[in-house]
Amino acid sequence: MKLAIVGYGNLGKSLEKEIDKRTDLMLTAIYSRRTLDNGRYRPLQSIATTHDFDVALLALGSYNDIAEYATTFAQLDTVDSFDTHAKIADYKKAVGDVKKDSLSIISTGWDPGLLSLARATFGIGGGESVTLWGEGVSQGHSNAIRSIRGVIDAVQFTRPKPNADERISNGERNSAKLHDRICYVACIEADKQRIKREIVTMPDYFADYDTEVIFTTPNEVRQLKQRTAHRGQVVTVGDGFYVKTDVRLDCNTDYTAKIMLAYAEALPRLKTDGYRGALDVFDIPLKYLVDRPLI
Repeated sequence: MKLAIVGYGNLGKSLEKEIDKRTDLMLTAIYSRRTLDNGRYRPLQSIATTHDFDVALLALGSYNDIAEYATTFAQLDTVDSFDTHAKIADYKKAVGDVKKDSLSIISTGWDPGLLSLARATFGIGGGESVTLWGEGVSQGHSNAIRSIRGVIDAVQFTRPKPNADERISNGERNSAKLHDRICYVACIEADKQRIKREIVTMPDYFADYDTEVIFTTPNEVRQLKQRTAHRGQVVTVGDGFYVKTDVRLDCNTDYTAKIMLAYAEALPRLKTDGYRGALDVFDIPLKYLVDRPLI
């Protein structure tokens, strides 16, 4: 299978690394808006006229980039990890509306993606699920901060509150009441108050959360961005049962890349069986991903 990567941040680099481990996959191009010192580099604008790959892996930011380029990728088969939970339904419709003969698998990864399946599956029988993230770097939230005018660089950590488990046991289900968001931001002095205000009021990302904004140097932000570990827990509570799904990652983007590649491998078979438009993980039977009988 011939693959292309679109975007070359942390996720794009993890995808490149995972593909290069495989003998059954070939990376033909890396598209980026930045000029890269990489033999596979191609300018992003050229993707509309270059189709020497089977599937494009979209490693762009969810805050603006992926949705902005939806029509650009209309003729391409794609897999992405769009992770703005509150906007997944709108994004899926926007992608599906422009996909006639092609197929996009959206919001793959560990969350949304695998933990979405855990929330749905263990909710069968009347369970109610709540998710705890961290401590770890949130790639999507960090990207959202970096999109603010005047931000030189930024990284954001999400961590459960120290008493999160107790709060869940007492009935708390609001994610904003169960997490803290810590933002490390590099910018010039004159922009600090405006940037802080834009962060803490940003809907779908920081508004309603206990959010701490720490202004620091670009060098410290670069060092903090080297932390790759993350964690996600889905706690499902029902009448007479309690289920916890616990994912612990040495590298957030490496695991996301592995999952995206699994869905990319499934995509040609899905097309053969007539699937078109935009699919999320709820739409795809596990038989396309797991080549084994029920165990």
